[in-house]
Amino acid sequence: MSAARAVDDVRSVPGPTALAKLTASANIDNRVAWLGVGMPVMSSETAATAPLSVRMVRPAPELSQLLDAYYILDACQVVSDHLLSGPGNVRFQLSGEWILTADGVHIPTPQQSALFGPTDRAAIFESTGRAIMLGAGLTPVGWAKLFDVDAFDLANRVRELADFVGEDDAARLHADLMAAPDDAGIVRVLDAWFIARDAARPSADPRIAIVHRELLAPHADVTTLAAAVGVSERTLHRLCDRAFGFSPKALLRQKRFLRTLERVRGVLDQPLSGLIDDGYFDQAHFNRDFRHFMGMTPGQYFNSPREIMRRAAIARREVSGKGMQGLHPPSR
Repeated sequence: MSAARAVDDVRSVPGPTALAKLTASANIDNRVAWLGVGMPVMSSETAATAPLSVRMVRPAPELSQLLDAYYILDACQVVSDHLLSGPGNVRFQLSGEWILTADGVHIPTPQQSALFGPTDRAAIFESTGRAIMLGAGLTPVGWAKLFDVDAFDLANRVRELADFVGEDDAARLHADLMAAPDDAGIVRVLDAWFIARDAARPSADPRIAIVHRELLAPHADVTTLAAAVGVSERTLHRLCDRAFGFSPKALLRQKRFLRTLERVRGVLDQPLSGLIDDGYFDQAHFNRDFRHFMGMTPGQYFNSPREIMRRAAIARREVSGKGMQGLHPPSR
């Protein structure tokens, strides 16, 4: 389901009326996508109409190189899913609690605002009941432009956002988000904060966007990737540490896996010949990567709860054209 952006009463008007108003507005084109059960949940009064709502909005055009999407997960009961490996995110808990677990170990997460580093493994996230999470997906250029910390130093880690932007700035941002009356207000707060931060900081290395683009194309090895970017392998490693969090070799392996997962995650209970990436020798090769990145077999994943990410993938395709943050192309 897609809609043109409207945003002045996205949460306040429930059901088909809200969708009609959203579609009728032309002042924010194609920035919103919703996926819920029936209709999206837009207020506490209507939350009981669906166990889960996933809403995504494309950030303001001037942020297109830095962010791929804003997303709101609105759960009115316990839900859980697998958080896939990929780039960093800024996340906010607006109500309730979301618990993150990786390799069977609980990962403490800040209760208000957090910077999540890039990841190379799946984790399980779960609400404890009624809970709302808001997030902004960072591109590699966005990471390097908005934050001083190298992505490598925060890979597979979570820290307080205040550690990187200051306690006062982080507190004001969270307070403004909590005070926003609806999704429209949330988007305005986030757009304003990211635009101001972008303007106050130096430019990122332009070669990061080139690395990003080339990582999404098949490359046999690090040597060919470095040649395509036009840098030495040493420089390529440095750029990857700064903005991507992992070595070029690890990133090539991750992108190969995500390209295949994007195509097959709805049919993992069936033979996958013809669907897996050309970089795999056979399905057994893919299955080994699957266990490496997901911590389970394809069959176990197929039979596990994954409704959040299924809806998020559909909504993300409507907003950005790709169903996974890790496959989002760099803005031209």
